[in-house]
Amino acid sequence: MRKIYLSLCLLLTLGVSSQDYISPFDFQLFLSGTFGELRDNHFHAGIDVKTNTQEGKKLKAIADGYISRIKVSTWGYGKVLYIAHPQTGHTSVYAHMQRFNKKIENIIKEQQYKNESFEINFYPKKNSILIKQGEIIGLSGNSGGSGGPHLHFEIRDTKTQNPLNPLAFGFKVLDNIEPVLTEIKIYCHKNSSINQRKEDLRIPLTKIQNGKYSINDSKINVNGDISFSISTFDRQNGAPNNKNGVYSIKMYVDEKLIHYFEVDEINFDETRFINSHIDFSEYTDDNIRFNRCFTLPFNRLSNYKVNINKGILNFSDNKLHKIRFEVRDIEDNLSTLEFDIQSEETSPKFYSENDKMLVEYDEAHKLEIEELTCYLPSYALYKDEYFKAKSTPKNKKTLSKVYHLMDKNIALHKEIAISIKENIPNNLKEKSYIALIRENGNFKYKGKTWKDGYLHAKTTEFGQFTIACDTTSPKIFDYTYNKISENSGIVSVKISDNESGISFYRGEINGKWILMDYDYKTNLLKYEIDNEKIVKGEQNLKIVVMDKLNNKTVLKKKFIY
Repeated sequence: MRKIYLSLCLLLTLGVSSQDYISPFDFQLFLSGTFGELRDNHFHAGIDVKTNTQEGKKLKAIADGYISRIKVSTWGYGKVLYIAHPQTGHTSVYAHMQRFNKKIENIIKEQQYKNESFEINFYPKKNSILIKQGEIIGLSGNSGGSGGPHLHFEIRDTKTQNPLNPLAFGFKVLDNIEPVLTEIKIYCHKNSSINQRKEDLRIPLTKIQNGKYSINDSKINVNGDISFSISTFDRQNGAPNNKNGVYSIKMYVDEKLIHYFEVDEINFDETRFINSHIDFSEYTDDNIRFNRCFTLPFNRLSNYKVNINKGILNFSDNKLHKIRFEVRDIEDNLSTLEFDIQSEETSPKFYSENDKMLVEYDEAHKLEIEELTCYLPSYALYKDEYFKAKSTPKNKKTLSKVYHLMDKNIALHKEIAISIKENIPNNLKEKSYIALIRENGNFKYKGKTWKDGYLHAKTTEFGQFTIACDTTSPKIFDYTYNKISENSGIVSVKISDNESGISFYRGEINGKWILMDYDYKTNLLKYEIDNEKIVKGEQNLKIVVMDKLNNKTVLKKKFIY
């Protein structure tokens, strides 16, 4: 009923019926991802439609309209098409495509050759490329940052460009399965306790019958300011192994609604607040996402419909209180959890030895440790944190000490600036960069700007930083030329760089730029021979690849076409 109600409200407001949209595929839709699902640094802005692990499924326009944007990128959405539908005020988005239809391919190819760039972001003039409902706009694929063949599909409000929940617009997806509840977490705040201890408490949940859960702890005593979070996911018919996102979470205390989170619309300007919405430390440590049912001081997410006292509750009345969670998917399948907590009038006294410098979230800060300086803008943090840093000696892989700055479990909302002062030999200075050291010991490139004796970089994560050096050129390997027929052929190579990473590539035949498709997931750089650009005969191929420190590799080959 919830889905029908939402659809009617939206469609009546716009003056259209749910029949105005058709499915982008001819087959039954099964989902590997839902709207608002919790992802790295963002809420999922659409639905992911399964394509049976295959590429090349025909994609249809869901309604009449015109193409408002065409983008081709190595990362992100890959090959993506945006169709504006003036009659509804919406824009439909089709991402990770394998290819566009011939009409669109010709248009985007012209732009790519004009700019001599595979990556392109093109906004055609309004109504210059008209599309009819049901028209085949291209084929589904696995381009960009896709983790496997599928269609990422969105419906956006054209005016605001805010994504809306596509399942509120009549697309049929079988789902009569309730969300799964796995765990709750109870948090201590200042001068509070849980079971006489000043420690947060994680509690696994047990399913007792369809849609009903219970806790495994028989007794929970609390005092002072307390808050909650819950770990949950949804399953759907036909996709039992996919852990999808839920639609809404409600938390009641003694039958009073305290917190209500719902994902019917997403604002791209707010999506990074997901790192404040989830328990970021639990995610980085244990790869589990708890939905906070309270808000940190800096959290401007507008998906909280109710959030009394920011979800923080005070218990000091020596009474028994009933807590209830209600978790729904968009089809109104419901799962609930109910349990009691005992409020205590007094709490044990806890000794605090916090003599560390407090880093306030709403102020700018300059943090220093030895030769490292870190500049935090105001509102880079979601809450106040205590400054923590140390250094360890340089090693065989580094050109400076290793600086342990704050903690990887602390999320950042904005970029921060890192500067390290070090006397680097002149022959290595141009090949030096600031690196974040991953847990496996590998380096992640962050920046390489020298100024006033310091090496500078920007980052959106805390961790271990050092100066590293990259003098190794990228690799070009597995060259192949396949002549498929008299009028078609494919040239391909693989390219890789295991240090700072690839920043530039260029392919030429007989001194002229060629359109090479790059898939970073497979390291594949591919050129489908264009008969309009290539004269048959001997061809001189040249491929140039550079990394972020301008180390260069050049491949030259001859072949007959």
